[in-house]
Amino acid sequence: MSSQRSSFMKRQREADLKDKARMKRERRAAKADGPTGTTKGPEIAWDEAVRYVESPTPPSDVSLVPTDDSSD
Repeated sequence: MSSQRSSFMKRQREADLKDKARMKRERRAAKADGPTGTTKGPEIAWDEAVRYVESPTPPSDVSLVPTDDSSD
């Protein structure tokens, strides 16, 4: 009975290792195929044309000349 149990344990361990290796291969294959519809941010519209839009004039109380605040 002891040898039956040890051979069963051995077969069980080998089967578990094979299953683990199979799952690892599947994960790697899924990762190699790329993401499955999950994105981290908004999608870029690569097919849209880029157009220049002129900025509105700045308010009159804002100076266009940079100032050096470090020399007081």
